[in-house]
Amino acid sequence: MKKWLSFCLCLVLLPVICGAEDTSQTDIAALMARQVSGNSTLRTQLTAELSEAVPSFLDAGRWQSLRAAAADTAVETAYIFSRAGETLGNSQAVITLKRGDEALSVLRVSGRGEQWRLWGDALGDTALGLPRDTSLLFRDRYLTLAGWGAVLLRGLGFTQAQVDPPVQGQWPSLYRFIAAAFTETDAWKEQAGSLLSKYTDQISSWMQEKTRLYLIMDSTKGMGTQSEIKLEGSDLAEEALALLDMFYHDSALLALLRDRMTEAEAQSYLEPGMLLLYEQVLRNMELPEKMVFSRLYDHDGALERTTLRLPLADGGVLVWEMAGDTNTYGLEKDDSWLRVSVNALSAGSWQGDFSVKQAAQSYAGQYQLFVSMEPVYEDENADGRERRQNGVITLLITPAADESLPSQTLTLTVSARAGLANDQPAHWNADLDWQEADTGAYAHIALKTRTGAAIQQAEAPENTLDLAQADDQTRRALMAQVLAHYGQLLPAAP
Repeated sequence: MKKWLSFCLCLVLLPVICGAEDTSQTDIAALMARQVSGNSTLRTQLTAELSEAVPSFLDAGRWQSLRAAAADTAVETAYIFSRAGETLGNSQAVITLKRGDEALSVLRVSGRGEQWRLWGDALGDTALGLPRDTSLLFRDRYLTLAGWGAVLLRGLGFTQAQVDPPVQGQWPSLYRFIAAAFTETDAWKEQAGSLLSKYTDQISSWMQEKTRLYLIMDSTKGMGTQSEIKLEGSDLAEEALALLDMFYHDSALLALLRDRMTEAEAQSYLEPGMLLLYEQVLRNMELPEKMVFSRLYDHDGALERTTLRLPLADGGVLVWEMAGDTNTYGLEKDDSWLRVSVNALSAGSWQGDFSVKQAAQSYAGQYQLFVSMEPVYEDENADGRERRQNGVITLLITPAADESLPSQTLTLTVSARAGLANDQPAHWNADLDWQEADTGAYAHIALKTRTGAAIQQAEAPENTLDLAQADDQTRRALMAQVLAHYGQLLPAAP
């Protein structure tokens, strides 16, 4: 369990580790991220082509409607983030729906100061206002791919907290804080990791105390041993309360978290008086089964299998099993379940089994996943020397012998190129091909991206509706209006 907690802490630190590595000299996608954070425009085009043959999992009418909508249709975007003079920090995305060369609809998203504004023909003469978080945009001169991911993550958490605030008597969600914690500075994460170490030590000591050892006799392998932790919900509640008591007496950790939480979040989660409420909830908690964590060793002391069954208060059970080189992950709830095994064959290749059941439907089979990404090469062409990089990801899904679901193939082909100089335009394209063996159905989705010269940003209409202050009825009406607008633009199946 201590390893699991360490793994979670590593996930928290992952954006920092990735963000610290500037791969712009070797990786073309990272080069494009650097260019976009330095006043270049990122342009994308998304298109799709669907087969006449209908896949086994959709009815013919719905598939033909999707096919008609995708035919000769493209979604194009242009995004710019300004680092120039008076417009420093401004950003704008232009999203255009096109059929052939004709622009059917345009939506603009403009970021100025602490607000996003959305407008376009789908919204009529009204612009929508949304809160904007710019705290990460100026942390570094250039943003890596991980840096842009952190900006998106933190922005989504911030926006969700503003647009969907808690109602009277409801606790604020922690999405905003979790997103902020994942994107904090190295120094903050290091301080948090140091303060949390005593909690992992407490859990490790507690689990060691609860561990029982057994001798196991196998008729073919001889004597082995098994270590097992089997805990009732009341045992878990007691340890959770012990950790919470430590937490609410940990002034250093409370101060660190309080500095990053809003007032409402701090009042809901950091006040010691909340311990009484947590105690009531934990002692009344009902779990579907006991928590079991076991390790099985052979007669030589080598680990053969590790199993964890972790019950959840909502009635579900998380499952993890490791046997040799194979890890199996699962989720069970009532009469539904999902299980996936993962076995690494070699560098860049994996295989395993899967099974899923929901209500009366169930599927099972095997999969193989192959990933190959080339390093960056330099080539000579008519325009001079340039960098290029290619890659292929292939997923093969084979149903079990008694399944009616046909075999599926997914192939993602990546091709990228850029000039030798870091300020020259760069291109990154991806083609996703899906095929179904028995029916002959297929889909081809193409994404083209490139960087280029800066575009001029447009001004939003004066009439603005603050979406964070709008009621649910107004939001639903706006969503219905937008869906109806695009539904009229795209043709249905004949």
